[in-house]
Amino acid sequence: MKISKIQSTPNFYNTQTHQKREFIDVIADNVKNPRDVQDCVAVPRGIFKAYIYLMAGSGLLSISNFLPNNWKGVKTSLNVLGALLGIISAVYFAKPFAFKGLSPTVEKNKNL
Repeated sequence: MKISKIQSTPNFYNTQTHQKREFIDVIADNVKNPRDVQDCVAVPRGIFKAYIYLMAGSGLLSISNFLPNNWKGVKTSLNVLGALLGIISAVYFAKPFAFKGLSPTVEKNKNL
Protein backbone atom coordinates (compact mmCIF):
# COMPACT_ATOMS: atom_id res chain seq x y z
CA MET A 1 0.00 0.00 0.00
CA LYS A 2 1.31 3.44 -0.95
CA ILE A 3 1.07 6.16 1.68
CA SER A 4 1.40 9.75 0.56
CA LYS A 5 1.85 12.91 2.60
CA ILE A 6 -1.13 15.01 3.44
CA GLN A 7 -1.02 18.16 1.41
CA SER A 8 -2.71 21.35 2.34
CA THR A 9 -5.05 22.96 -0.09
CA PRO A 10 -3.26 24.99 -2.72
CA ASN A 11 -3.30 28.73 -2.29
CA PHE A 12 -4.75 30.32 -5.36
CA TYR A 13 -3.86 33.82 -4.19
CA ASN A 14 -0.46 35.28 -4.81
CA THR A 15 1.30 35.32 -1.43
CA GLN A 16 4.35 37.19 -2.68
CA THR A 17 4.22 40.87 -1.93
CA HIS A 18 5.75 43.17 -4.47
CA GLN A 19 7.59 46.03 -2.89
CA LYS A 20 6.83 49.36 -4.41
CA ARG A 21 9.79 50.81 -6.26
CA GLU A 22 11.28 53.84 -4.61
CA PHE A 23 12.29 57.03 -6.35
CA ILE A 24 15.98 56.21 -5.90
CA ASP A 25 15.50 52.89 -7.77
CA VAL A 26 14.22 54.74 -10.83
CA ILE A 27 17.25 57.03 -10.75
CA ALA A 28 19.63 54.09 -10.22
CA ASP A 29 18.22 52.26 -13.25
CA ASN A 30 18.84 55.26 -15.51
CA VAL A 31 22.44 55.93 -14.45
CA LYS A 32 24.90 55.36 -17.29
CA ASN A 33 27.82 54.30 -15.07
CA PRO A 34 26.65 51.75 -12.46
CA ARG A 35 29.76 52.36 -10.33
CA ASP A 36 28.33 55.77 -9.49
CA VAL A 37 25.51 54.06 -7.61
CA GLN A 38 27.35 51.01 -6.23
CA ASP A 39 30.54 52.76 -5.15
CA CYS A 40 30.98 53.25 -1.43
CA VAL A 41 33.10 55.75 0.48
CA ALA A 42 33.89 55.22 4.14
CA VAL A 43 33.25 58.38 6.15
CA PRO A 44 33.83 58.63 9.91
CA ARG A 45 30.68 59.10 11.96
CA GLY A 46 31.79 62.45 13.32
CA ILE A 47 32.26 63.93 9.87
CA PHE A 48 28.88 62.55 8.80
CA LYS A 49 27.23 64.12 11.85
CA ALA A 50 28.97 67.40 11.06
CA TYR A 51 27.49 67.41 7.54
CA ILE A 52 24.03 66.65 8.89
CA TYR A 53 24.23 69.47 11.46
CA LEU A 54 25.61 71.85 8.85
CA MET A 55 22.80 71.10 6.41
CA ALA A 56 20.14 71.38 9.13
CA GLY A 57 21.58 74.67 10.37
CA SER A 58 21.79 76.23 6.93
CA GLY A 59 18.28 75.01 6.18
CA LEU A 60 16.91 76.69 9.30
CA LEU A 61 18.77 79.90 8.48
CA SER A 62 17.32 79.96 4.98
CA ILE A 63 13.79 79.22 6.26
CA SER A 64 14.08 82.10 8.72
CA ASN A 65 15.20 84.35 5.88
CA PHE A 66 11.95 83.73 3.98
CA LEU A 67 9.66 84.38 6.96
CA PRO A 68 7.90 87.76 7.08
CA ASN A 69 9.34 90.47 9.32
CA ASN A 70 6.31 90.59 11.62
CA TRP A 71 7.16 87.03 12.83
CA LYS A 72 10.16 88.39 14.68
CA GLY A 73 10.17 85.80 17.51
CA VAL A 74 10.05 82.78 15.22
CA LYS A 75 12.59 84.35 12.89
CA THR A 76 15.02 85.08 15.75
CA SER A 77 14.65 81.62 17.28
CA LEU A 78 15.29 79.90 13.91
CA ASN A 79 18.36 82.10 13.41
CA VAL A 80 19.70 81.19 16.86
CA LEU A 81 18.96 77.48 16.37
CA GLY A 82 20.61 77.52 12.93
CA ALA A 83 23.70 79.23 14.34
CA LEU A 84 23.89 76.70 17.19
CA LEU A 85 23.70 73.82 14.73
CA GLY A 86 26.50 75.45 12.74
CA ILE A 87 28.64 75.66 15.89
CA ILE A 88 27.92 72.00 16.72
CA SER A 89 28.91 71.13 13.16
CA ALA A 90 32.22 72.94 13.60
CA VAL A 91 32.86 70.99 16.81
CA TYR A 92 32.23 67.67 15.05
CA PHE A 93 34.51 68.69 12.17
CA ALA A 94 37.33 69.68 14.53
CA LYS A 95 37.00 66.81 17.03
CA PRO A 96 39.16 64.25 15.11
CA PHE A 97 41.95 66.81 14.78
CA ALA A 98 41.75 68.17 18.33
CA PHE A 99 41.65 64.79 20.11
CA LYS A 100 44.20 62.41 18.56
CA GLY A 101 43.45 59.53 20.94
CA LEU A 102 40.03 58.72 19.52
CA SER A 103 39.63 55.25 18.05
CA PRO A 104 39.28 55.19 14.25
CA THR A 105 35.98 54.11 12.76
CA VAL A 106 37.57 52.69 9.58
CA GLU A 107 40.19 49.95 9.74
CA LYS A 108 42.87 50.37 7.09
CA ASN A 109 44.05 46.74 7.23
CA LYS A 110 40.67 45.24 6.46
CA ASN A 111 40.47 43.62 3.00
CA LEU A 112 37.25 44.21 1.16
